[in-house]
Amino acid sequence: MAKAAELDIDLDASEQPLPLAATNPRTPKTRAKPKAPKMKMDTPVNFRWPAAEVKRMKRAALEADMKIQDYMLTCFHAFLKD
Repeated sequence: MAKAAELDIDLDASEQPLPLAATNPRTPKTRAKPKAPKMKMDTPVNFRWPAAEVKRMKRAALEADMKIQDYMLTCFHAFLKD
């Protein structure tokens, strides 16, 4: 069997500079936490009124010589005062 030849090269003496990319450790990317969705408080409330109440409201707005929206707003403000 052949004998192994001894290495006469000193590996510590022939130190080569490493590229910067290899020396700087990479930091793991952190994902941003998902933000909670903002609650919109200006969304209209949709509901269905019984037909009899709608007729009464329309008649009351007509007798008060107001638009339905203005009449409802007046009713709401009166409700808040009580």
